[in-house]
Order: sequence, then structure tokens, then C-alpha cells
Amino acid sequence: MKNCLPLIAFLFMLNIGYSQNLEKAKLSKQNLELLNRLETQEQARSSRVQAHLKSHPNTKVTIKDSINITHIYDVRDGVVLYRSTYNLEASRATKTSHLQTGGSLGLDLDGDGMTVGVWDGGPADLTHPEFQNSTDTESRVIIIDNAIVDDSSGSYSFHGTHVSGTIAAKGVDANAKGMATKVTVKSYNWNNDEIEMTAAVNAVTNPIILSNHSYGVPVQSTSGDLLPAWYMGAYSQDSKDIDDIARANPKYLIVASAGNSGTTSYTGGLFSGYDKLTTDKNAKNNLVIANANPSLTLFTYELETLLINPSSSQGPTDDLRIKPDIAADGTNLYSPTPGNTYATYTGTSMSAPNTTGTLLLLQQYYSQLHSEYMNSATLKGLVCHTAVDDIAAAGPDPKFGWGFLDAKASAETILDGTTGEALISEDNLSQDEVFEMTFSAQAGDKLKATISWTDMSGGINNGTLNDATPRLVNDLDLRISKDGVTYFPWKLDYSETAGFSNSKGDNTADNIEIVEIDAPSAGVYTLTVTHKGSLQSEDGGFFDPKDQDFSLIITGNNLTLGTADNELSNSLVVYPNPNKGEFTISFDSSLTNSGDVKVDIYDISGRLVYNNAFDSDSVRFNETVNLRGVASGVYIANISQGNNMTSQKIIIE
Repeated sequence: MKNCLPLIAFLFMLNIGYSQNLEKAKLSKQNLELLNRLETQEQARSSRVQAHLKSHPNTKVTIKDSINITHIYDVRDGVVLYRSTYNLEASRATKTSHLQTGGSLGLDLDGDGMTVGVWDGGPADLTHPEFQNSTDTESRVIIIDNAIVDDSSGSYSFHGTHVSGTIAAKGVDANAKGMATKVTVKSYNWNNDEIEMTAAVNAVTNPIILSNHSYGVPVQSTSGDLLPAWYMGAYSQDSKDIDDIARANPKYLIVASAGNSGTTSYTGGLFSGYDKLTTDKNAKNNLVIANANPSLTLFTYELETLLINPSSSQGPTDDLRIKPDIAADGTNLYSPTPGNTYATYTGTSMSAPNTTGTLLLLQQYYSQLHSEYMNSATLKGLVCHTAVDDIAAAGPDPKFGWGFLDAKASAETILDGTTGEALISEDNLSQDEVFEMTFSAQAGDKLKATISWTDMSGGINNGTLNDATPRLVNDLDLRISKDGVTYFPWKLDYSETAGFSNSKGDNTADNIEIVEIDAPSAGVYTLTVTHKGSLQSEDGGFFDPKDQDFSLIITGNNLTLGTADNELSNSLVVYPNPNKGEFTISFDSSLTNSGDVKVDIYDISGRLVYNNAFDSDSVRFNETVNLRGVASGVYIANISQGNNMTSQKIIIE
């Protein structure tokens, strides 16, 4: 035991030294204040561990089985907390393969030029062939922390290598191909993770916008000790820290595994078989991933059956927030391990990197079309909005969250958002403001709207069992109305005797709200976003006006969005569509006759394939465009005249 103390002290000093080498002058005021607080917390945590080990020399520092590693993390009120690792079909199940090189959408996404942070039990094996660049001249793994926390034999972490491979393996062994085959991985151990996350997202070189965390505090440690019951579902200091980091860095999404305590039993939870999420898994602004076990149809690889893996930790939080957020495939994932080897593991440790790698591709695609990345609230809202949610029953639940990750639907929504067939927008709500918009939709497909926002951190629970106090600070409300009928968002319901169900009503718990109309009638709908009480923020004085950023996503059948004041869009006709490469653009030019008509056409990866400017001196603009030289597929035509502009999807067969 005494031999471990110098190592722990060394790791602590190494991590603090790393944090002190940050270019703090370049941090925002909010990030600088946060970093100083996290450094103080880290020093206190390390001191608590060292003091406990000195007075309790028989305490186990590391507990290891065939794959899971449990390592002492903190001591609070006499309770020893351990952090533990949670242990080509996954990409097919979540439909990520449709986005990858050679996929059906023709996007050829691979994460090239992007960097992801992976915090785990130690560094990934940067020498593994799966992590080499496309010319095999350099590794795509950058090791930040050399120390191995999880006691893996050798120089690299088995678990960290497997997780990093699920995200980034390039497919030397085709069965081990990761989600983003050209992404750069910054590899860390989990010591001092919150300080390092703040640094990594603000780094001058290779900054991250996504990170993966496949570890956490289990309900029951490998030695058999149970956490005090109040820990499960509680909004803790770790939850607050994660929310503060996300709030200070609005592009940064933190992806975490839900945990593998699904079959663990304890006394005092909200309901038997539920309430298993601990520490940072109860944060509001991260994305927590459950482990599903999908079965796919032969040849077409469509979802045939979908079950939650029994080991996957169930939610919800004590204040009835919908957690985990979504599920992904983490069952029997084949991925690299140190020494040029491979292994198959199961757990939320695998479903989380499956998700993280997929989200990298979605951000890459959005950036190709918009020249910037989505806010984390937009990305989180998008994957929750498009998740397969009718697995057992409609709506959210504390096992799957909002449903099973569907990368193809997310990518298609990004594309539809460029043509007005869907909406992805990033907006702001001021104090006492009512955000309102109208749109038309046809009967048929489900009409669905989502708002998502990065909330301020809430009050910490320091020991109250099943504390139902809402942790939501800025409570936004989404409503859709038509013909005197108001449609409300989903919310989670709870009964001490019956357990959990869902309904539609006023959601006062979640910082994501989803309204679904299963059988919409044709016509005009009104969407509103309002808020309760007084909005709060970190900036400004007490009497200064406050506001809250939020993201809005709308999908449905033949949506017409934001066209009431756009005469060009209202009169536009493109025919034939689909076509063989030749089509006519026509609209009422007399209403908007203020200059030439510009036509720019892009493929779905954002590459310009055609541009032209036409004279417009007639009542009706009518011009034929010839694209016979381009490949078949989907293209976006941006058409503008004067201050009016619209987009139209063009399908070339």
C-alpha cells in the first residue's frame, strides 16, 4: 500500500503541472473562473485520497477482473468512491455506415481534420496499425497522459485502446473499422479529467468539440461494496462540473457511458430495477449513452429487433429527467487492443464511443454545408430528435432514453435543413420574450419539433435520498398549436407503486423538449417557445436583462418553413424533379425584380458544381439548367434575387 502513495502523489503533481502550463490568458473569463475552481477541487480530492490511504493502509487501490478496472477516485464523508471502466455491426445498426466512405448517402465522411478527446484508464496504443494515418507514416493518436490508471499490463490501456478503436480504427481489419477512420485522437487517463477537458476544448492546436468518457462510479464495486443509496440519481458536484464546462464551451459535447450496473440491486432507489445512474451521469448538458443489443435483417441490415442489454444502467435522475439520453450498439464490439491485437467486448463503454465517432461525422457534414460546427445543444437535440423511439412503446423511457441512435436520419435532417424541408436553427430567447413561427405541413408523416439548450448548473445534492427538486434553472417551454388545439411535449411520469411511464404535458424537468404529432392534418401550424420565471445567466449584474440560447429542430411531411415573407420561395417551381440532369427554374420575377438571378448548385458534401447569373427583365423568370455531366444523386440549388433567397433539393437520376 505504501508503495502506491508516491505514485499517486506523482500523478497528482503531473496533472497539476499540466494544468498550470495552460495558456490561461487566452481563456474566456467564464472558463478561467471555472478552471481555477476545478483546480482547487482537484487538489482537495487528491488530499482526501492520500489521507484516507495513509489512515487505512488496507484499502484496495485497484481492483481488476478480465476487462473491468476499478481504481480509487475519491473519499467523501467516509465513503470510498471508485471509478470503473464499463465494458462492423455497430456502424450498421446505428446506420453510421451510410455516412462513411462508400455509404449509400454518398457523403464519404471520415472525420479528417477533426480531433476527439478520449479519457479512459490510460493511453491508447498509438503504434497499433489501426491508428496510423492513410500513408502509414504517423499515428493519429496523440498521448497526453502517459500514466496508466487501470493497471493494464504493458505501456498502454486495453480498455482505452479498444474504446479509441471503436471511434477511430481505420479498418486494417475490416471487422474492426471504427466510426471516424481519419480523426485524430487525444488520449488521456481519467485523472484530472475535468481540468484537462477545459484545456482541450480551448487548445490553440487540435481543439476538441467532442469527447468520450467510458468510465464512472459503479453502484457496486468489484469488492462488493454498495454506494449509499442517495448517490444514485443525485445531482452531484461532478454533475455540476460537467454542466459548467459545457455551459462555458457551447460547441463542446461530452459523451459518457451510462454504466454497467443494470443488474445490480440495492435498497432505497426510486423503483426496483431503475435509478442506477451516478455522479456525472446525472448532468444535464452531456449525452449519456445506454447499451442496446440490436438484431439486423440479412443483406439490408435494417433493425429487426432491439433490446436493451440487461447490464446497461437505467435512469432516470431523481428529479425525473430523461436519462440515459439515447442508446447505441455496445454489444459484442470487435476493436483493437494493445500489441496489434483485437478483442470483442460488451458494455456501455462500447456504445458510448460508437456514438462519439458517429457524432464526429455529423459535425463534419454540418460543417461542410455551413462552414461551422453545430452547438452541442443542436447536436444533442438532433440525435435525440431522430432516434428510433418506438422500440417498445412510443416516447422516452429510463432505459433507452429518447431512443436508438439513427445516424442516417440525422444526416438526412441536416440536408433537409438546407432546403426548407426541415429546420435546424440556433436561436436565443430573451427575458419575457415569446419566440413564434408559423409553418405549413401536409398530412402523412409524423410532425416533430425539438428544442434543446445548454442550461446553467443546478444546486448540488449533498445527501438527500431521492431528492426530486428540479435541477432545471432556465425552464423553456415548447408548444405547437393548430385550429385551437395545443400539442405538448413528452415528459416522464413516476409512481411509487407502478414505476415509470410517460405522457404529454408541461415538462418542468428536462432541458430538451420534444413535441410529436403522430397523425398531423394538413394546414398551418404555430410553434412557440416561452419560458417560466426569470431567466438566469453567469454574466451581467442582477438587474441586467438575461437570455438563453436554444436550438430548434422541426421535421414533417412537405414542410414549408419561413416562407411567408419570401415571394421568390412562394412562387418557385423546379421541374422536372427528379430529372436526368436537365431541369427548369421558374418563379414570379415581377414581385422581386431587383437584379440578376443567381443560381449556385452544390452536391450534398458542400462542393460547388454549378453557378451562373441570369438577367431578369421579364414578369416570369424561366431558365433551364443543364447538369448532365454530374453523377446521379441529391444536389442543393441556392437561388437568389435581390434580398430574396431560397433553396431547392434537386434529385438527378
